[in-house]
Amino acid sequence: MNLLLKQQMLLMIRALYFCMENKWSEIGKEFNISPAQQHILFLLSTNNNELTPTKIGELGCWHPSTVTRLLKRLEKSRFILVKTNKNQPRFKIVSMTNAGKEKLEQLLDTVKLMEQFPLDMRHLSEMRFYVF
Repeated sequence: MNLLLKQQMLLMIRALYFCMENKWSEIGKEFNISPAQQHILFLLSTNNNELTPTKIGELGCWHPSTVTRLLKRLEKSRFILVKTNKNQPRFKIVSMTNAGKEKLEQLLDTVKLMEQFPLDMRHLSEMRFYVF
């Protein structure tokens, strides 16, 4: 792949990311939860509702101190529970509480109603794909 194509691809990905980040930020203000906190709830929901802080950091591309700060705020809001791993006491397990699941459901319900989030993709549902 030539350099110009790589640069254009990177710019397109960054533009989509910033568009999505702005939308998640707007939604976050409405529900009083940051995009990063929303992302943690989503990560938990897609990983059997159990992750270690280390794994959350890997999946979210965050420094361990950032994960700790985010988890403390989510725990204070009672959206997550952080427990000590019974098999390995040095390790913690993070899971979503019922309140966290409800908050995530509210966020997802809001996004479902936004036809143009993260961008207008309505035309894609009209496309036909053929397998040869």
